[in-house]
Amino acid sequence: MMQEELLKKFLDLEDEDETIVDAWKLFIEATKAYRDVDSRIISRREGDNVRRIFVKHLKKNRLRMLDEEEGLKAHELAITREEDTEGGIKALNSFDVWLLTDFADVCAAWVAEDFRQVEGFPDMILALLENPYVDDRMKERLVERDKERGEELLKAILEDRPSEVCVHLLLVKHYEREGRLAEAEAEYKQMLTETDDEVVWVAYGYFLEKRERYEEAFDAFKKGLEVCERIGKERTDLGAAIKENISRVERMKNLEGDEAEKAREYWEAVRLIDEIREFADRTFVKETKDAQEEYKEEKGIEKIDFEDAFDFLNWFLFNRKLKDGRTPGIVHAEEKGLSEELKEKIKGLGNPLKGAFEVVSTDQATFKFVVKEIKTEEEYELMGDVPDIKAGLTFAGNIYPWSEFYLTGGVLKAQEED
Repeated sequence: MMQEELLKKFLDLEDEDETIVDAWKLFIEATKAYRDVDSRIISRREGDNVRRIFVKHLKKNRLRMLDEEEGLKAHELAITREEDTEGGIKALNSFDVWLLTDFADVCAAWVAEDFRQVEGFPDMILALLENPYVDDRMKERLVERDKERGEELLKAILEDRPSEVCVHLLLVKHYEREGRLAEAEAEYKQMLTETDDEVVWVAYGYFLEKRERYEEAFDAFKKGLEVCERIGKERTDLGAAIKENISRVERMKNLEGDEAEKAREYWEAVRLIDEIREFADRTFVKETKDAQEEYKEEKGIEKIDFEDAFDFLNWFLFNRKLKDGRTPGIVHAEEKGLSEELKEKIKGLGNPLKGAFEVVSTDQATFKFVVKEIKTEEEYELMGDVPDIKAGLTFAGNIYPWSEFYLTGGVLKAQEED
């Protein structure tokens, strides 16, 4: 069983009642048992026995376990006494609990006075960060649970292993979230002195593109493609994505005047919507599930397929209101302190124009295409990077107002006209 001292330190339970500490120990053991059942290490009966011990402990000590279903925030868990009011509930981050469940050695290093003196450091951290099956949010939690200590941890690893790309990238992401852009760029440059890695070149290209430094972004993406070609990855999904990036920034760097301004506004909108989607994924887990059921009932469908997924997500983010009357998009805007102008544009996404459209003209160089609503013949200017779109195609669905143009909702259900 896990050391009690480690559990108390990592989950900050040192002042907690022992019966609650014991409950967390038993919960973690039950979670491990069910994973062992799935891996066929132990039988289903053995797993059920471990779970029953946990449930029995809760009942005996008049405890209850809470999660988002009982009003906590997304990715929060709590074990508390039945009589405790909301003010007496100590909520834990669920990713901390999963880290302790699966990566106790990493958690032990985290709480150690000096990371470097822990046996197995930094290999156990790298094993976690390099594991493709571990949720990225769990990896990021190593920094987010205590940003100062998390930054210290990453820097300690790089002192010993300066060419570890996954550590550099996590540190860069931390700098960007904190608005420390000069340090983020310095970290990219340091990475590229340690390793000529195609993923790093691509990440650096995105970083430069977001800052509208298109010439430099173009060069970074080209370097990434050159590495892919050298190691035989130019025909992979990554190689194809890099070629798309090169095409996009090449067009951006050649635009001038109003066309350049409109294209920049379009890509800023795309990035903002992506941020809102990521924010909702982190914040509104239960609300998303509830919304899926509402959407299926409203549309009269049994499941949300791939083509419907974009419209559902946009409906959830910008149209469906939470209990406080705000949409997830507005919640994000207020938490980020976005301008009133941007908030109005986000609100506008909640009122898409639905119809059947025909493409009238396209201009791939400026990311623009003009469509007309087939019934009314009214024309609308859309912005989008849709390489296969051409005049004469028709599509059905929603287009979303943004500033002086419209955005597509995702996949265009397009077909040739007869």
